[in-house]
Parts: sequence; C-alpha cells; structure tokens
Amino acid sequence: MTSLTLRCIGRLAETHDVTSWQFVATEGTLPPVLAGQCVTLHTEIDGQTLCRAYTLSSSPQDPCWQVTIKDVGRVSHHLHQRLQVGDEIRAEGPFGDFNLTALPCERPLLLSAGSGITPMWAMLRDELARRPDADIRFIHSARSSEDVIFADELAALAEAHPGVRHALVLEQAPETHPWVGRLSPDMLKELAPDLLSRHVYLCGPAPYMAAVCAMLVELGLPAAQLHQESFGLPEAAPVVTAGDYFWLTLKKSGKKVKILPGQTLLAALEGAGETMMAACRAGVCGSCRCTTQGDIERQSVMTLSPQDLESGVALACSCTARGDVSLDY
Repeated sequence: MTSLTLRCIGRLAETHDVTSWQFVATEGTLPPVLAGQCVTLHTEIDGQTLCRAYTLSSSPQDPCWQVTIKDVGRVSHHLHQRLQVGDEIRAEGPFGDFNLTALPCERPLLLSAGSGITPMWAMLRDELARRPDADIRFIHSARSSEDVIFADELAALAEAHPGVRHALVLEQAPETHPWVGRLSPDMLKELAPDLLSRHVYLCGPAPYMAAVCAMLVELGLPAAQLHQESFGLPEAAPVVTAGDYFWLTLKKSGKKVKILPGQTLLAALEGAGETMMAACRAGVCGSCRCTTQGDIERQSVMTLSPQDLESGVALACSCTARGDVSLDY
C-alpha cells in the first residue's frame, strides 16, 4: 500500500452526524483506486497516534478522494471536531477487494444500511460511468429520511439513468412512504423480483448484515452471488469457562499477557494496555501484521503471501490463539 500525505480541500455536512471530507495529495498525484476500496487515516489524539480505515465514497473518475464518516468512535469523533479545510493528514491505501471491478456482474443489487452506503455510492457512480444503461437495483435502509446519506444525489442519479431503481426503507417515516420498518423478505421480493438472477453486494452494521444474509438464504440466493463488506464488524465475545486462558508472550519485552480462547491477539494486547497499529480491525488492511510462534488460527489471510504464512506472519485483529503464543510486532 502507498503511504502519502493528504490535504483537505473540502468539508461538507451530509446529515446531522455524518460529514464528508475531500482530499488531494500534497505531492504528486493520488494512487489509482477501485470504487469500494478503503484508506487508512492516521491522526494524533492526546499525544497518541491512532488510525482508522474508512471506505472512499468518491469514484475513480473524481479528481479527489472523499471519505464520508459518521460521528461514532474516538477517531471519527476527533476528525469531526478537528479536521478542517487546509489541514493535512497521513494516509495509507487504497486497499480492499469489495468492489464491482474485482467482483463484476451485469445486474447488481446493492443493499446497504447507515454509513454502509459509502462503498455502494462509489460503486454505483463508477458503474454508471462505465455502463450508463446498467440495470442496477439499490435498496438502502436508514432510521429516518434525515439519516439518509447522499439522498438528493441518489435521487438525481436514478432520474438520469432509467436502468437504476432505488428504494429507501425507513424505520420512521410518514404513512405515505411506501417502505416503512426494516427490510424484510417480502420487501426484497417486491423490490427485486428477479433477485435470484442478480449478484448482491451488502454493507452495513453487523446486525443488519446478519439479518439480511439470513433473508437471502431463506429466499434461495446462491452463496456465490453474495458479496459482503465485512470491514468494521465488531469482534464476537469468546465463549470460555472460568480459568480458561493461554499465555501471549511479547518477544521484545518478554511481557506475558493472558489471552482467552476465541479472543483475537489484538484484543488481548489492547486489554492489557499495549498499543498496536490497527485500522480496519477486520483482516482487510494489513496494518496489524505481526510474526507469531505457536498454535494460532487465522480468520483472515488477506494481504498475506504464502511465504508470510510459512513464516508465521498473521493479522492480529483476525487471529486467535489455540495455545500459548509468542508475538513480535
């Protein structure tokens, strides 16, 4: 991945708690990007350098990069409070395989909720730039109309491209709104009656994604036709009994940290007060690379080569211990 410094050239409030920033490179040009990919932003909070991965909401045709961020979490809140036009910020990327270029299809169905709309917005615009008459269905879920990101832009794009049909499913809406509540199998069948002949691209909060995946299985969508952006999903709590743990030894200091079965290396380190670079926290960006010795289980091997795997390299955010492990990072 490329490391570069970005300069903010624009800031726009999208909703009451979502803001977009536009960036250019301080030197040279921005690296090529695929619609739906992510970048890692680095910032300093109280003397500590922290990073977070964000999906680009800009398309490859745009002259700048754009990130669209909800004011949730320490890093995101800090950016909302501090990042202004003219400021510079360090970034790495782009990265990620969730995009219509790597996962192409003729007739996509885009399903998103909340800020999960950001990769879909980039993918939709990029696809229409290449195929203006593309047959695309876009179903977005939100709490209310005030929480819909890119609402006006999406409506205008659908108006300009007859092949695009979109629907907003709102939990809180007037009785006149056609899709009130949460997305259901019946809604999916009505909004996309040809669902089983489409490829589905899914992004949103973890509960939404789990519920929609269950619906799609119920409706008979083949697994090969479902593509998910899982980056940012919370870690599941390990199921353990009292007294069950292994030892995680830090090679540089010799410090020993308790790690529970099913707990990630990153979670164990942070729980013990250790600091490690970690951006996406879902095994996508590769920022938490580390070298291990011991019995481990990798939940993601993205960005890792066969040589990495042979030498014990792992992604701490998506690697669990099955016994005592030593770690170097």
